[in-house]
Amino acid sequence: MSDFASAAMVRVLAQGMRERGLQPPDEAAQVGTEAAAMATVTLALKRRVVHSAVRQGGFECLALLGRGLHHFRNDPTHLALASARDAAELFARWARLERYVHSRHRCVLSSMELQEARLRHVAPGGGEPPRAAEDLVVLGLLAALLEAIGLHEVRAWAGGVPVLPQPDPQALVRAAGRRGGTAHWRLAWSGTAQPRSGITPAALQPGLDQLLAPVGWPVPLHDCARVLLSELTQPPPLPALAQRLGWAPRSLQRALLRAGLGYAALLAELRCRTGAWWLLHTRAPIAELGFVCGYADQSHFTRELRRRVGMTPARYREAFAVPGGGG
Repeated sequence: MSDFASAAMVRVLAQGMRERGLQPPDEAAQVGTEAAAMATVTLALKRRVVHSAVRQGGFECLALLGRGLHHFRNDPTHLALASARDAAELFARWARLERYVHSRHRCVLSSMELQEARLRHVAPGGGEPPRAAEDLVVLGLLAALLEAIGLHEVRAWAGGVPVLPQPDPQALVRAAGRRGGTAHWRLAWSGTAQPRSGITPAALQPGLDQLLAPVGWPVPLHDCARVLLSELTQPPPLPALAQRLGWAPRSLQRALLRAGLGYAALLAELRCRTGAWWLLHTRAPIAELGFVCGYADQSHFTRELRRRVGMTPARYREAFAVPGGGG
């Protein structure tokens, strides 16, 4: 998968270009318009978008393109990331998205303070390091995500050079000319996070969580479902879940077993039900829905849905999708 990039990232960059009066390549406009779109696009397409932005707006525009993310605030992937409760959890969710799409480059958290973080943009396993332009667009995306969880006055530096909110064009060009000169980041902010209400369909249609958790489930299962449905991308371990619900871990475990579902089975059931809802009621790309529901990758989502309902996600949507479902 080393020659692929995140389709969600390309959509955001193209939108960011349009908002700054720049014209993205024509092929970028088609990313994500098909219901069964993949979570990835070719690396070459992502680089064409980035090169087009540099050609029209210079290096200084690249970190600003991440602001295009706010246009997609009701997309499943945005909801999954923007429901993080603080910056540290946001970075953890972003790392999981990188693993999900088998990203060739990863963001590594070096240090974390109350209102500041330092990260490195690296190629795991000694692969080709990210280019300077790639450093800047990913840094801009992380800055926009910090804004999305409710933090204020977000500032960013790459290689010690300010890129947000006011970039230094000449210093950026010099940093870009040094190998790895833009791969060391500092992000700072003020305020505390005010995350979105959750990534479940209930976040868009209040009360829908009652449909996702069957009426016949006993109280312990409903209580667990209420928490887990908003945290499927990074669910708490059973002891942490028990603490949040006011149970002793062993007592909660026994209650789940009496109800016929262990913790792992409960998670699997909720992931499948949530994935099915998104498939039926939205036109969101199938591969991204797998990430939102907490699956390891697209093939994991496909295997689980086929095992439980006898159909692949694409076939399930084709057969049962609600007419006029979301865009």
